[in-house]
Parts: sequence; structure tokens; C-alpha cells
Amino acid sequence: MKLLNKIGVLILLSSTFAVAQVGINTTNPQETFHVAGTARIETTNQGTVTTTKLSGLNAAGTLREIAIGTNLKLSSNVLSAKSNFDHSFGSVSYIIKVNNNIDLLLDSGETNEGKSIIRINNTAGDTEITGIKDGYNGQHIWLYAQSGKVTLKPNDALSLAVNRIETNAKLAAVQWGMIELVYDGTRNLWIVMQHHN
Repeated sequence: MKLLNKIGVLILLSSTFAVAQVGINTTNPQETFHVAGTARIETTNQGTVTTTKLSGLNAAGTLREIAIGTNLKLSSNVLSAKSNFDHSFGSVSYIIKVNNNIDLLLDSGETNEGKSIIRINNTAGDTEITGIKDGYNGQHIWLYAQSGKVTLKPNDALSLAVNRIETNAKLAAVQWGMIELVYDGTRNLWIVMQHHN
């Protein structure tokens, strides 16, 4: 009987330690590790450690991971803003001529994340675009005609109002030409900046 009591106490203690919270300068820890006061962390192998994530404090003082947006990059322990003039290539493909509310796959984790020049391929040949999804204020892209002419259809009701393209005299690029666009978040429209044939 005494042996069973001892085993029960050991199980109770081990389960308590498995979910225990540790507090420094506090008798009521609110997280797994809770420091009430300042903390100092030292490392002696700084050159061999590569940072892959950022962290910060929330309103309660709890350390949390911070997501890095698509306009920032963390490389070799240096956080920097991506250049607006990073001319990297991505691509999208279509199978019909007229395309509405197109998704250029530029969002975080998507195929063309961080790309600014998007190759437009279409097995149908020429491509007509009535709107581009997910534009944000100041977003800058180039559409690069690969398989035929790319034509933008201005203020076309086939696309949602926030995805539409403003009227301009130069709304098409022949094969191997480009159309440069910026998204005006105040007007919620794509604006043709330049035209390169």
C-alpha cells in the first residue's frame, strides 16, 4: 500500500512539472516562462547563428512572433526594405482570351510573391484583362505580354470595382511588350503609368 502511495505522489509531481510555469520576481507566472523585470540574453556564437524570425511584445508584455511583410526581407541577420525597383520575374497562364478579376499570385506564400514583372501567357493567344485582384496602395507591377497581345479593358463591369483599370490611351502591349501599372488606393483603381512596346 505504501508503494502505491509513493507511485501516486511521483505521478502527481511529474505531471505537475510537465505543465509548470516558471516565474522570476513573480509568484503568479502567466506564461511558461514569466520574468517580472528586465532580462538579458547573451550568446557567444553570434557569427554562426542565423535569424529567421522576428519577435516583439504584445500589450500584456508577452513575447510573440512578428510576421515579416512582403515588402521586407530578412537575410544574413539584416532586416531591410525591398527595393521598389526589384525587377524580378513571375508568370501566370490563362486558357481563355477574356479574364476578369485576375489573381497574379503576388500575396505572401504564393508563386509570384515579391515579383514585380509578371509574364502573361495564354494558350488562346491574345489576352484581355478587365481587372486585377488584391491591389494595395502604391503597388507597382509590369504586365509582360508573352504569347500574344495583352489588352486592358478600362472600367469594365465584368470585374469588381476595386479591381478595375482606369481609362488610358495606352491600354495594350504587343507580344514582348510591357504595361506598367500602379494601384491608387484612394481611388481603388489600377492606373497605367507607362507603356513599353
